[in-house]
Amino acid sequence: MSCFPKAIEAVRAISSDLVVLPGSQQYNEVLGSYFTELERDLRPSAFLLPRTATQVSEIVKILKPFGDGLRIAISGAGQQSTPGVANTQNGITIHLRNLQGIRLDADNGVVSVAAGEQMGKVYDTVGAQGLAVVGNRHSSAGIGGDAVQGGLSYFSYARGFVCDNVVSYEIVLANGEIVHANAETNKDLWISLKGGGNNFGIVTRFDLAVFEQGQLWGGKVFYFPPSFPSQIQSLVAYLKDPTADTNVHICLSLGYAPAMGDVLCMNDIFCTQAEKPKALEPFADVQPQIEQMKSLRIGSLKDFTDEAFGSPVSNRVIKMSTTVKADAGILEYVVSIFHSSLESLRGLENLLFSLSFEPLPVSLIEQAAAKGGNATGLKASDGPLVIILLYTSWTNANDDKNVIEINKKALEAIDEKARSRNVAATYRYLNYAFPNQDVVGSYGPESKAHLQAASKKYDPEGFWQTAGVGPFKVSI
Repeated sequence: MSCFPKAIEAVRAISSDLVVLPGSQQYNEVLGSYFTELERDLRPSAFLLPRTATQVSEIVKILKPFGDGLRIAISGAGQQSTPGVANTQNGITIHLRNLQGIRLDADNGVVSVAAGEQMGKVYDTVGAQGLAVVGNRHSSAGIGGDAVQGGLSYFSYARGFVCDNVVSYEIVLANGEIVHANAETNKDLWISLKGGGNNFGIVTRFDLAVFEQGQLWGGKVFYFPPSFPSQIQSLVAYLKDPTADTNVHICLSLGYAPAMGDVLCMNDIFCTQAEKPKALEPFADVQPQIEQMKSLRIGSLKDFTDEAFGSPVSNRVIKMSTTVKADAGILEYVVSIFHSSLESLRGLENLLFSLSFEPLPVSLIEQAAAKGGNATGLKASDGPLVIILLYTSWTNANDDKNVIEINKKALEAIDEKARSRNVAATYRYLNYAFPNQDVVGSYGPESKAHLQAASKKYDPEGFWQTAGVGPFKVSI
């Protein structure tokens, strides 16, 4: 007999309003808040909605005795696109949306953010004081996924991954104990959480470093595919320039949707100062442009992150990625793979298919060591790198298998070509990883051993390795 009914009833015994069951309006509301329909398809036996870290602790203490038979998912804002990471079929999903609260301590340069908050509210809070944090580029996203997986920000070239800027984590361990992990206390856990994912417990609060920040310059530029090769050349030149301006952000994309008629190109570019810098001129001035779609301007961080993500939910969505060294030849090959994959996907209902090049300059990688270390295993000598992201959105569930297979084959071809050109990279970015990828292994043996030791120390019975859902385990 399933242990889930007894486990759920045990939680209801301490507070019935923590438990949300199928068939209720609240259950449908929580389920409907997930970004991708692939997560909304998963129907847990119950959502548990704690409001405090103490309640999270009580829930964990109640659930743990039910042992290996449990399947527990943890969700913050529900924006993760990888199916089965933040929700579970017939299991229990602990949804942290009711953990609310933002407290700015400007004197000590820290803002404390509860795990259920959205980044837009954080940007409003710190921005009112002329400050900013390294956080998600979408205002409706939460903090949790980025802060334990990696996370890219408009400030990352100068300040590192989002996780590199977490000063302290408040986390509920497998035994229900609430502890803090930072540079002084539980430092090995602090480092492990910075890129190690959901392997160690439930993070209930994130203390983020704040810094002075005024308005930014940036936005989007749209243009046509014949100009894309020159943009690749400019991107690689920027990444290989050891004196390059680090106060910028660059993302090059190709995208197709039937309403667009054909493939269009987009540069998503930003400068942390309120003016166009020389480093971004090749990307801002590409010709010919579609002037009526251009959004370059001066604005606030909140303004730009609102523009980046206007809709909280989407159709069926997958993100798949790999990583290569900064090399124009391999990036041009990736473009050819994008076009051939698109031909296989055309005709899908409500198709949106895009390719993005997201750089990891050496300056970004260096910030990990400068800020106490992280779990990714990246070294400055590994860079500069480029994350290759394939994003696919569609409507019909009958197309799922085909869409996933086309994307997998595309990445396999890219990885094979990268190896043949000697520009392959082992690192895989957890935020965009798919279940068939060994992200922890991609961090390298030293980092993997550190993560395994931390898991053994803070979760000696391996509760989160067995009961916790998700594919990216440390595999003790």
